[in-house]
Amino acid sequence: MIKNRFKAPVALLLALLLAACTSTGGGPDYADEVGANGLLTPRAIFARYVEAIGGESVLRSHESRTQSGQFDIVAFGVSGEMVMKTAAPNYVSQNIELEGLGTINSGYNGEVAWNSNPLQGIQQLTGQMLDDMLRQAEYFLPLTYANVYPQQETVQLTDVNGEEAYEVKLTDANGGETLAYFSADTSYMIRVSSSTATPMGTVPTTTDIYDYREFDGELVPVSLSVDQGGQQFEIQI
Repeated sequence: MIKNRFKAPVALLLALLLAACTSTGGGPDYADEVGANGLLTPRAIFARYVEAIGGESVLRSHESRTQSGQFDIVAFGVSGEMVMKTAAPNYVSQNIELEGLGTINSGYNGEVAWNSNPLQGIQQLTGQMLDDMLRQAEYFLPLTYANVYPQQETVQLTDVNGEEAYEVKLTDANGGETLAYFSADTSYMIRVSSSTATPMGTVPTTTDIYDYREFDGELVPVSLSVDQGGQQFEIQI
């Protein structure tokens, strides 16, 4: 039955990938720092990523954004319009209008985090779901990686869709792990894998990121492919 598509707050899972990105701040240049394992350190990878998508001055000049596009639920052939608004330091509102099915909405206003969909109604997020939203709502996420993810490790060079990439393991204060993948060639983030708490339990999610394009000096991905617990979603910004 197609109602299962609403078991997890889909919009919540998109925030990490669609949120604005910025630099690791001033200080030493870590872009060429190599760890004991012979691989670039996480802060070197982040520094290269920031430079690749526009550089610190450009990214800091943006403190809010609105993104809109098409949202497709592949298995059911259902499409809709998605609008996501984010602002510093950690405000986010995401709205997906699915034809004939209704609205999925989630967000955080600095005090309360919520999710709403046609089957479950409005829910205030608490516990692990709230923690996930707070991390994902960080507008200047790379600036605060050390606080959001106290443990960071460059695991290996691996293949992602035929492209060599650094696999970086990020561990939050509660022990939750996120794997982020950065192209060894372009330094772009090209995949993120994590597990997110939902009303129906923990859902594994992998998002592949394609097609970076420039908007006001900043390179932003405009094509995302999301596998959420075996369900496939396609996003075109």
